[in-house]
Amino acid sequence: MAPAILFNQVSKCYRVGRGLASLFAIFGKQDYSETDKFHWAVNDVSFEVQPGEALAIIGPNGAGKTTTLKLLSRVTQPTSGQIQVNGRFSALIELGAGFHPELTGRENVYLNGIILGMKRSEIRARFDQIVDFAGIEQYLDTPVKRYSSGMYARLGFAIAAHVDPDVLLVDEVLAVGDYAFRMKCYNRMDELRAKGTSLLFVSHNMEDVRRVCDRGIVLYGGRKVFEGIAAEAVAEYANALRDNASSSRKSRKVGENLLAQKVMTHAARIERVEMIGADGIPIRTVRSGETVHVEVEVQFFEDAEAPVFASAFYGPNGEVVYDTTTRLLGVSTPNFRAGDRAVIRYELTMNLIDGLYRLTTDLAYNDLSCYYDYVADALSFVVVASDPAKGIANLQTDVSFEMIESQAVREPI
Repeated sequence: MAPAILFNQVSKCYRVGRGLASLFAIFGKQDYSETDKFHWAVNDVSFEVQPGEALAIIGPNGAGKTTTLKLLSRVTQPTSGQIQVNGRFSALIELGAGFHPELTGRENVYLNGIILGMKRSEIRARFDQIVDFAGIEQYLDTPVKRYSSGMYARLGFAIAAHVDPDVLLVDEVLAVGDYAFRMKCYNRMDELRAKGTSLLFVSHNMEDVRRVCDRGIVLYGGRKVFEGIAAEAVAEYANALRDNASSSRKSRKVGENLLAQKVMTHAARIERVEMIGADGIPIRTVRSGETVHVEVEVQFFEDAEAPVFASAFYGPNGEVVYDTTTRLLGVSTPNFRAGDRAVIRYELTMNLIDGLYRLTTDLAYNDLSCYYDYVADALSFVVVASDPAKGIANLQTDVSFEMIESQAVREPI
């Protein structure tokens, strides 16, 4: 079976600085060896996506993710390599692109649907589904310039997700809307995949990547540095960030949310993470309700004033089970000196149901400006429960019955 997407040794180069000075420069052969004049946004990247498969593309800002989507959407052409997209495709790259602000929601459904390649008869047949999905029935005949950003985005997703494409390109669209709408998006993508739609998913939200995708590739500096199952790709992305973290705090820019961008200085580094059982021996299998200790060993290379330690547990489906920090717990952390080595121990009661769980741990500056170090998937472990409960937590329910004495029923007078 032919792949839905073939991306074979693709590169895209952009000129840095001023534009070309002459027609000869435009049509003549470029000398790409002049590295100071060119930037390789995508450099010799290859991957395939099979029908019905979901592939994540992850990486830091500037890694080449958006350029890859532009190449697949034919917004721009590759400098070299082969790109093949088989079948009808829809791109959820900029929700609401093509909306006219003076037109109503109803009118923009038809306008945007046509832009995305739908026939008028298709739009008419799916109109009620689109409106119901977006949840804007009462504002349908209001100009979209009066919509909130959330309403605007929901309508854009609703239209694009009902094109019924063979290939769906998704870029950060689940960042919009509330929890209920995100669940709608998840379910709609699952429905499309069940019908054979292939999904290419770009996101900075690793929860979404684990939830939506089968496989993932990690881009860094325009190159593919990893390809494998989604959970491994997420871990490798974090490792790539660690390996390339800046060693200087002076490189931080005021006003940037460097904590969200996983920026690390490595002025301190997490060297060891282990789960310890009651007998003091490292374990990877835990009985539900058992008390364990998680030990995180840290080496400090610079003085650190009351750093913030954090750990997060993720469930079998990538959901956050428990996420806490020393600050949230009200724990005062000491100051550390360069050359210190320390171990922080978390005592936890593992009231979880059966399944495979993962632990992520990090160490942040006291002002939460950025990380010293961040380790995704620091360890994985299995929880074994005696009762067949469902959900996330094992509340170890105790059931009892109490008989209440019945009172004699009076006959009506």
